[in-house]
Amino acid sequence: MDPTVDLAGSYNYGLVAVSVLIAILAAYAALELAGRVTATRGFVRSVWLYGGALALGLGIWCMHYVGMEAFRLPVQVLYDWPTVFLSMVAAVVASAIALFVVSRKTMGLVRAGLASLFMGSGIAAMHYTGMEAMRLPAMCHYNLRIVALSIVLAVVISFVALVLTYSIREQSTFFGWRKTSSAVVMGLAIPVMHYVGMAAVTFRPMPLDQASLAHAIGISSLGLAGIGAVTTFVLGFACLSAVLDRKLSLHTMELALAEQRYHVELERQRAKTAELSNKAKSEFLANMSHEIRTPLNGIIGMTDLALESELTREQRDYLETVKLSADALLDVINDILDFSKIEAGKVDLEQVDFDLCSCIEDALKTVALRADEKGLELLCEISPEVPAFVTGDSGRLRQIILNLVGNAVKFTEQGEVALKVQVDLLEEEHSVLHFIVSDTGIGIPSDKLETIFESFSQADTSTTREFGGTGLGLTISRCLVQMMEGRIWVESLLGRGSSFHFTARFAESPTSAAARPVTIAPSILAGAKVLIVDDNRTNRRILEGILTHWGMVPVVAGDGEQALALYQAATEQSQPFNLILTDMHMPKMDGFGLVERLKGDLAPCNSTIMMLSSGGQRGDAQRCHALGIAAYLLKPVRQSELREAMIRVLSSRQLKESTPMITRSSLREGAVGKKTLKILLAEDNLVNQKLASRLLEKRNHSVAVVLNGREALAALEKNHFDLVLMDMQMPEMDGFEATRILREREKSTGRHQPVIAMTALAMNGDRERCMAVGMDGYLSKPIRPQELDEVLDSLVVPKENLSTETDTIPAANDSVDVVQLLDRLDDDRALLAELLEIFRRECPDLLQAAQGSIDAQRPADLERAGHTLKGALGNLSATNASALAGELERIGHSTDLTEAQTVLDRLVPELGSVIHSLESLCPVVAQ
Repeated sequence: MDPTVDLAGSYNYGLVAVSVLIAILAAYAALELAGRVTATRGFVRSVWLYGGALALGLGIWCMHYVGMEAFRLPVQVLYDWPTVFLSMVAAVVASAIALFVVSRKTMGLVRAGLASLFMGSGIAAMHYTGMEAMRLPAMCHYNLRIVALSIVLAVVISFVALVLTYSIREQSTFFGWRKTSSAVVMGLAIPVMHYVGMAAVTFRPMPLDQASLAHAIGISSLGLAGIGAVTTFVLGFACLSAVLDRKLSLHTMELALAEQRYHVELERQRAKTAELSNKAKSEFLANMSHEIRTPLNGIIGMTDLALESELTREQRDYLETVKLSADALLDVINDILDFSKIEAGKVDLEQVDFDLCSCIEDALKTVALRADEKGLELLCEISPEVPAFVTGDSGRLRQIILNLVGNAVKFTEQGEVALKVQVDLLEEEHSVLHFIVSDTGIGIPSDKLETIFESFSQADTSTTREFGGTGLGLTISRCLVQMMEGRIWVESLLGRGSSFHFTARFAESPTSAAARPVTIAPSILAGAKVLIVDDNRTNRRILEGILTHWGMVPVVAGDGEQALALYQAATEQSQPFNLILTDMHMPKMDGFGLVERLKGDLAPCNSTIMMLSSGGQRGDAQRCHALGIAAYLLKPVRQSELREAMIRVLSSRQLKESTPMITRSSLREGAVGKKTLKILLAEDNLVNQKLASRLLEKRNHSVAVVLNGREALAALEKNHFDLVLMDMQMPEMDGFEATRILREREKSTGRHQPVIAMTALAMNGDRERCMAVGMDGYLSKPIRPQELDEVLDSLVVPKENLSTETDTIPAANDSVDVVQLLDRLDDDRALLAELLEIFRRECPDLLQAAQGSIDAQRPADLERAGHTLKGALGNLSATNASALAGELERIGHSTDLTEAQTVLDRLVPELGSVIHSLESLCPVVAQ
């Protein structure tokens, strides 16, 4: 052969077609394998990944060698088998890269590009390594440009193959037009790179190096057919395995889904059964609650009435025992009902605004008598930083406090029980309050500190235990505290007492600043010098803090002798005390003894004297009157009551007026007046009729009784009533239906008839049902006189009282809530004049700032000016103007000042009306 002439070759097109078919089959296998690698996890995924890479690599390698054998040369061609094996490894690695990338959860363009670069390089390496394995009497010469083109084609084809495989990897059908067309495209593209690479080489005759034939083998037609057959079998087996595995997986998934559906349906049936069971249980509890509370209402109510009549000592003892037993039974019923509701998940917390201080003081009033009967000091300390108003469930908070304080009183024989409230966390919209109930009682063993919060658990569970109870109180408290996003715990030393702690999260009350009472102390209290006499150190500290907060100057004494010495020293220094605030029950020298010494040994005593007592005894009031004591109040005394009493006694002293001794009753009468109400009672039970009528008549109210809702509606059409007390369960027409019809009638008349639910229903949602039909209040049976008074005072009496007071106030337009303003300032017209003068000076600057903000389009400055105006007007009870200023603040916050000028134009004349109204209340300033 002429060494200068290249060998001429030709293609066997039959083998070329076989190589293309193998490539298409390999592409189809790649699509199937990609789906299985993607769908499986763990070890199975590894098996599919590596087994699939081996099968796919073998298919690509077979296509390559069949394609090489399709090129016929006029010389014998042998192959170096180690090099052939290396080319097969390159094909397997490229296939593994492809399967790994397309099985990922996501495949972006960057990842696909990098993978196609590695995969294309691997295929090119397989091709040119296979070319290098050829052994023939010729030298291979490569056209580098065509070689580069073949490599680029390998990378591009790999990119297309990856994208196509990734896009249809989750297709569940074996045959589909997308899968088939993708396999054909990939199968036709892969051989393109191979045959371009073949075109890059030319063979020039050259003697064969015999040493290179050490590992050379020849491939006969039979061997070539065998390679093709094995490869086809492997690829076919891989495809078939993938299809069978997919069908098995789908079948397994269907079984799992069917089982899941079965369990879901089973759970649904169980939930439905449980719901029906809970509903039946709730209905049973509601009916039992009604049936038990109705007779209890008669027992407790009639016993209360009997105890207020003339009785012998023996009769009184009998009735007090009945009363105590009925109260204990009611407590047990309430605990069981509450526990059942909590256990059934039927307790929802209300979200209403309430006065936190009043809520706490009301709760302590309930246990004050029991504490006094045991000779205990009942103390309450609320830190000044605690918000006055919060949003939450006041009833449930009161229940927790009653449980803890009631337990403390029960397990304490001497000493004190104290409730302290402080702030743990104060945020813009929420606050976390920390309540501490401490006592000097018997304490709790350390091994019982956790178990006492469990259901039906007590520290002493023996049959000879001294203290009774259901053991549910602390469990209920813990559940309620958790619902309030808080926690509860206890610290205790056996024999020395316990401290129960709980925290609760409350939302900021949306009650406007104008509706909240100001904390400005009247001028008569500011600077007043007060001598506090109390043997209890905690009580002294609490009173000292309260009086200091009011601007007074307190001095404390721990007993009567120390008080006498302090009084004598102050008198000698010509700095006498304006007021002496003394406890009644003290060792050695009690309060009466101290007053007698002050009136006798140190006459004349010019200080005003107020007496505080943990529990009044018969004759105490007369003795106070005889000694000239100005006020006699029972502990725990409300801060508002103490403050009002001090204002009254000091005012009388300043005006040198003689006034009757102030008691809690006289404060109450002065606050709510003596107006007689005309009340309609809708009640079908004769015992409840008699009891409610008697309670109301004793409060100087007139009562008309009807038996059902239909008669109540008829009575309301004929006569006017100040209040309706409506039982909810009555024959013919119940209270729900009657109230609903009444509210519908009122839509055409524009009137509103106050209606209060009076019912033995006490289950979850009962209060909400009453309020939903238009009730104004809710009173549960058995009727407690204190609760009845609170409902009457809060819903009816204050409105009547305010309308009476308004008649004595100078007329003003709607710009200022005059009654509210004067009530907040304790009718201090001098203070009002000062506030008005300050507002007159600041108002023009604030209006100018608001106008400038609008003109210059400065939303932040407008928001600031609106906020300042809103606060100032709220303090002056100018509700309309405060609302307009609040609207300016909102507009500034939104940064859209389109409506700002309109609102400001409405505010300016309203401010003029406000100033005019305030001037009418302060004529001296107006002049």
